[in-house]
Amino acid sequence: MFECKLICTDIDGTLLDPNHQISTRTKEAIRRARRKGIIVALVSGRISGSLTLIQEELGITGPLGCFNGSLVLDEDGKELEAHTISKDQCMQVLSYLGQTELEYFVFTNESWYMNEMNAWYDVEVRASRTQGRIATLNSLCDSLGKGERPFKVLAMHDESEYMKEQEKELQTRFGSSLNIFSSSPRYIEILARGVDKGHAVRSLCESYGVNPGTVMAVGDYYNDIGMFRAAGYAVAMANAPQEVRSHAHACTASNSEDGLALAIEAVL
Repeated sequence: MFECKLICTDIDGTLLDPNHQISTRTKEAIRRARRKGIIVALVSGRISGSLTLIQEELGITGPLGCFNGSLVLDEDGKELEAHTISKDQCMQVLSYLGQTELEYFVFTNESWYMNEMNAWYDVEVRASRTQGRIATLNSLCDSLGKGERPFKVLAMHDESEYMKEQEKELQTRFGSSLNIFSSSPRYIEILARGVDKGHAVRSLCESYGVNPGTVMAVGDYYNDIGMFRAAGYAVAMANAPQEVRSHAHACTASNSEDGLALAIEAVL
């Protein structure tokens, strides 16, 4: 039987149901895991402040993998690993995005920024439960506070075909120096080169003395594949695309059917 010491779970499409809620069964499964001494890490594209709010709702503490593995924090908020985008890289990307129809945010270790409030701002506030800051992004990096560093640029659009075209264009322009990938049909993530959620898994294993073979990773989208590869036991949600499921050791039910809870219960 698989011996689980660390659970790394994605948030959107995995921990959260389609209404962005956490079911009672999922909360109880996670709390049971913690009571058994299993570390539960939230590993997501989200900012740490958003993940901390989710931890509070779950009633747990534990480490965090933010920005798809670019920033890894222990349970006290200490940085275990940090992979930033340089200010020059950030400004080059923003300069290009300003010529497109894409909306975009910049995420730092402290906050997230947008040029102006609009419907996308409201979407992010509802999803992350954190307020962003309005700033002129073409000069943002010159005005960041001391110790504040850019970790991620997030581009978005409602038309999936346009997103596919822009992802290809961004790969052509910046793919040799940055990690560019889709995290949903409406979102393109831009991170430091070579970074993915697998970095969070490996960093947590090293910091907490956990054998990677005792890690269960659960996720639903392409940005979770790196986490799957780094874990001893990878579980894909039923709502994951087939290509994502093909990288997992097992498949659980969907996020509307307590799939994460079922996966956790199976290893307790």
